[in-house]
Amino acid sequence: MTKIDWMIVAGALVGGVVVGAFVSRLVRSTLSSESRPEALRKSAKPLAGLVFWGFAAAGLVAALGIIDPAALDQLPKDFIALLPKLMVAGIIIIGANVLSAFVETAMAPSISRLPVETRLRVNQGVKATIVAFAVLMAVRQIGVDTTVVNMALAAFFFAVAGSLTLLIGFGGRDIANEVASTRAIRRLISEGDQVELAGVRGTVVAVHPTAVEIVASDGMIELVPSSKFTGETVAIIRGEASS
Repeated sequence: MTKIDWMIVAGALVGGVVVGAFVSRLVRSTLSSESRPEALRKSAKPLAGLVFWGFAAAGLVAALGIIDPAALDQLPKDFIALLPKLMVAGIIIIGANVLSAFVETAMAPSISRLPVETRLRVNQGVKATIVAFAVLMAVRQIGVDTTVVNMALAAFFFAVAGSLTLLIGFGGRDIANEVASTRAIRRLISEGDQVELAGVRGTVVAVHPTAVEIVASDGMIELVPSSKFTGETVAIIRGEASS
């Protein structure tokens, strides 16, 4: 091969990557438009990645044809045999993204009382788990042996699942503690009472499931966790509604 041939090979490789990056970005921006259905927007990223690797593969094929033209004789037959598997793999990944969106929506009521950051981490963990298993299924569909990867991912997801379980459990324990404290203090305080504890002084305007709403003399409203009333000394002046 001459230097010109090698330059053409390099151009094919680089060109496939550059064109793939440009087209994939265009596909992603188009599918991510607000006017598109939500399922399609969720699939924008994996579809853009598929487009990128398609152009990169085309660049590799072009380079291979220059280096060893005879190697391309069997390539069309192999590609035709592989094409259905690639299509099934793509469908699996797209379906996983759609499924993760449905699961995230279904989980929303169950984790709505958790802190925002915790809810975000739970949603990300669930989505990553679904997509990762989908990628494994897609790779195996193509014919790649994933035994070692399966073992590594199983260990990883076991650790993640355990961490998420503990995280949700601790969050639920805190909420349960506040609810139990509210049940206890409902017999002690009621709306209209004046209370003072932990530097907070004002009139009780509402007793919520996990906190007590207090309005100070300057009009400032504070939500005091119910557990504060059971864990600290409280001064109470009965209001007219309680007498």
